Amino acid sequence: MKKIFAIIITSAILYPATAQYVGQALRFSQTFPSMTARSLGMGGAFVSLGGDMSAAYLNPAGLGVYRKSELTLSPGFGYAKSVSQYLGQEEQDFRYNFIFGNAGYVAAYNSKKESGLAGASFSLAYNRLNDFNNNIYMEGNNQGSSLSDFFMDNASGNHPDNLNAFRERLAFDTYVIDTVPGSLYYDYQTPVFYPANQRKTVETEGGSGEWSIGFGLNFSHVFYFGMGLGINQLHYKEILTHSEYDYTNQSDFDNFRFTETLDLRGVGYTLKLGFIAKPVSFLRIGGSMHIPTYYNIEEEYYATMASLFDNGDEYQASPTNVDGTLIDVGAFEYKLVTPLRAMGGLSVQIGKMGLVAADVEYVDYSNIRYRNKDAYDDMGEYNREIQDEYKSVLNIKAGGEWRFGQLSVRAGGGYYPSPYASGTLNQKTDYTEITGGVGYRDKNFFVDLGVSALMQDEKYTLYYNNIADLDLNRYKFITTFGFRF
Repeated sequence: MKKIFAIIITSAILYPATAQYVGQALRFSQTFPSMTARSLGMGGAFVSLGGDMSAAYLNPAGLGVYRKSELTLSPGFGYAKSVSQYLGQEEQDFRYNFIFGNAGYVAAYNSKKESGLAGASFSLAYNRLNDFNNNIYMEGNNQGSSLSDFFMDNASGNHPDNLNAFRERLAFDTYVIDTVPGSLYYDYQTPVFYPANQRKTVETEGGSGEWSIGFGLNFSHVFYFGMGLGINQLHYKEILTHSEYDYTNQSDFDNFRFTETLDLRGVGYTLKLGFIAKPVSFLRIGGSMHIPTYYNIEEEYYATMASLFDNGDEYQASPTNVDGTLIDVGAFEYKLVTPLRAMGGLSVQIGKMGLVAADVEYVDYSNIRYRNKDAYDDMGEYNREIQDEYKSVLNIKAGGEWRFGQLSVRAGGGYYPSPYASGTLNQKTDYTEITGGVGYRDKNFFVDLGVSALMQDEKYTLYYNNIADLDLNRYKFITTFGFRF
């Protein structure tokens, strides 16, 4: 099992921007929650506010603000658009998906006292934390290298039976690389010449969400305290396809296609504490702490390769053992520990006209850690890479709400600095979010609409120093239906 895991790790290094474990650690540790339409419309700046189902995730003290029981449901959809620049060529792709932003129930108890324990609330809720659905397409004519060069370099000096079954051996079995006739040291050659037309697709799907059990206490309508237990679910699937074509007929090679599939599921647990204080009637100050989430992850990896030659010869290969028997899907179990989160918020009530709020969130991504169930030290190398690659950040969110009777208009946004350390390839990969929304509320019913645009630039490494520039935009549209009783 450890050998299979090593193969998977090594194979993933081929695509450091997405599939390797260092990048994966960040992907599963960052959160861009959908939650309720109201919180989404205000940029997610709800740490000091409460009275919204997003409190179950952000700050359980906000559950204590409830004076009535509430039931909410938040369906929606997402749209992801990608623009790539590779070797001077621009390409675009997109993807739509359904989003289940939030669902929850809060049972509120009101003691009708103005001092002491004025109220208490208990919640069962689900909040969507991340969406991974996206399609990326890259294409360009490479005048100086081919993925076959990468395979040859890794194969050099090794007998074909000793090649990596998930990578170089596939290239050998499809004649994308072959031994040099008469070579005593297992040198390799390839029929793929330059320029090579290269195409790369990245298809991702899945997401993460948190089921939470929480409670909040209201002391004299001045101080609120809350605690919550989160059970996190994670699913991520990625299909990477690298293709190359010979359009100039420099050899009998026509094309090859190398495909990798990663399917990962995990369950994690976390605990959070929070408070909200109201020193004066119009001001609220809040804070919460999320201890690290401890994920147990099960992963499967597989790869295949196919090639076609001008004479009509066609080859397809799957991973095999030395005796030629097929290898099952590579599988492994391990743990991932995400970093602690500390959040603070401030909000100001502007009479009955509305409110404004701002939050900060501290996260140190260099503290992400992998743990191997079978051998604790096996993943130390990747943890050291994480420490070198990432840094701490201070995320900023802000939003406001303006009320016109039973109608409300909301706007907000957030800025998420790059989690990559100085000197790394993606040190300038910041995220910017712009949000807005509207809502209608009466005594026992409300409906809200929230929209979000999350924008990011990223550099993606195909292999060696062949890098594509990506412009990634994600749009979310969430509607929340709520009932109070």
